[in-house]
Order: sequence, then structure tokens, then C-alpha cells
Amino acid sequence: MADPSQWSEQSQGSVSAGWTHSYTDLIYRCRRCQAETLFSAADQKYTYEVKKAPIDQQRSLCQPCWSESHQIARTLKGLEGQWAQSKTSLRTDKDFLARWLQTIELRERYGLHRHDVARKNMLRNLLSQP
Repeated sequence: MADPSQWSEQSQGSVSAGWTHSYTDLIYRCRRCQAETLFSAADQKYTYEVKKAPIDQQRSLCQPCWSESHQIARTLKGLEGQWAQSKTSLRTDKDFLARWLQTIELRERYGLHRHDVARKNMLRNLLSQP
């Protein structure tokens, strides 16, 4: 059974709150690897009532792809932190710049984030400099 009183405030105010009385197993295809995946009723209950995720949010990645996307996000955050601290020296570090560009492009393959065109252009420009 669904308990909308346990949802986030935003979800409690959604249209779904009026008609969601139970969770049912949902089968979907992973956006990245195309694997058929199950979003079980138990997982839905935990996601919406414990984690307080928006009720209108639907899964699009299987568990392995989701985990990989979070690892890539952590790597990207680390690279951005390095850049923020050492921009002057890293502007000419071709290995660092190439790794950062590759990580941005890899993250985009998971389809969850907007393409960072400006940052990719900056990195390509820096990589093309002698």
C-alpha cells in the first residue's frame, strides 16, 4: 500500500497523491544499456516514502548504470575542484584537460544531464593550444 502522507511535501501536493493507493512492479528499459529492468513495488515505497524522491520521477537507468553515473559525477566533481584550486597550472596540463573532457562526454551518455557545451569548448580550445 502507498502512504502519500510519507511522501515529500512537493509530492503530497501533486496530482499523483489523489490517485496512488498502491505501488505495482514496473518494468522499464534502461536508457543507457537498454536492459529490461524492474522497479519493484518495494523499491518504489522506499524511494518515495523514505528517500522522499518526487513521486512523478520515473526511473530511466538500471542499477549498474545508475551506480556508474554517480561514480562519473563524483569524478567530475573532483576534476572541477582541482580546476578551481589550480587553474593556472592546469591550463597547460593536456592529460588533465583530456581526462576532464572525456569525463564530461562520458557523463552525457547517461542522458540525465544537459550538455555542457561551453565547458567542452573551453577544454577543446585549451587542448588545441601549443
